[in-house]
Amino acid sequence: MMDTGIFAYDFGQIALIGGILGALSTALLGNVVVLRKMTFLGSGIAHLSFVGVGLGLLIGVEPRIVTLVVAITSALALGYLSRKGIHEDIGIGVLFSTSMALGIILVNLSKVDSSRVMAYLFGDILAMNWNDVKVLAILTAIILTFIAVFRDHLVYSTFDEDFSKILGIKISVIYYTFLVLLASSIVLTINMLGIILISAMIVVPAASAMLLSRTYQGMFKLSPLLSTSSVFFGLILSWIYDIPSSAAIVLIQGLAFFFAFLIKIFGK
Repeated sequence: MMDTGIFAYDFGQIALIGGILGALSTALLGNVVVLRKMTFLGSGIAHLSFVGVGLGLLIGVEPRIVTLVVAITSALALGYLSRKGIHEDIGIGVLFSTSMALGIILVNLSKVDSSRVMAYLFGDILAMNWNDVKVLAILTAIILTFIAVFRDHLVYSTFDEDFSKILGIKISVIYYTFLVLLASSIVLTINMLGIILISAMIVVPAASAMLLSRTYQGMFKLSPLLSTSSVFFGLILSWIYDIPSSAAIVLIQGLAFFFAFLIKIFGK
């Protein structure tokens, strides 16, 4: 019988609830990221946010607050460049290494304990508290509402933006709002998987769902299920084998993608 003893403890319950909320928000936005072929964007924003971590530690301000400002600003800037004809991946490629280098310098200047820095880089879902859960619950509710209202507009504009404009859809407003929510979701779930692995939570469940779904509606239903399941089973796996929870969650997501790929290939 599967050992689910971790959920008997308060920290396990917090990790499960917070993890499910984070998985829902990132998976829903991840569908748009994958459909628009912006898979590098999530990783890019996460790495850009390391500047916020370093700056927050240096000036003595809560790093997540500074990181949120940096991430949203970076996402909007990349979105603006994209609207001007420069693809998001090019902008990220230019800023990626520079931002990490600057973040490392700022962290070094702050002289903080390396364990704090490691927590941002690799995450620790078991260190979440109820305040983290409350903030994630608010963000997830906003994202669910946004997707429910604008999902079709986001998808239509992905495949035919000119036609969407003819229909009167305010593409730019929806696009920039999406970027703000994506940046916010990345920052507020960094403590789950860390800067290094957070992009997996955005891309992998959505990519798996795309392989298994025949419609984008099915994709939006399946990706949250895959993502939340990975959190549940990842926490159990980490409890049984005493391995990092973040790595276990991403490993399960990777295996799910592998099996989805096999089903796609051999199911024809």
